[in-house]
Amino acid sequence: MSLTKKAADVKALLARDVATLHPSHRAAFDSIKIEARVVPVESSHGETVVVVAECEGRVLYWSDIEEGWELASLTERGGIPARGSNQFELSHIMWQVFGAP
Repeated sequence: MSLTKKAADVKALLARDVATLHPSHRAAFDSIKIEARVVPVESSHGETVVVVAECEGRVLYWSDIEEGWELASLTERGGIPARGSNQFELSHIMWQVFGAP
């Protein structure tokens, strides 16, 4: 799959998931979202994830292997150190970052 297609697929997933958020979480997400971009997973040569938001020194990304959302800090090289093993829904991440709506 091309990186452009991968980013486009994640944008569609994100739009679907944002629509299900509580209105206050949806507004909070709008304040941290960025243009979707592909970044490398440094522990797994050739693997990438799609980053869609930045908040408090961490990025929110979609893991196509785990089929879920995850948070991670970027390394100095601009990738994530390792892919998380959680399968969070976007609403779970919003609770982690912003608390109760």
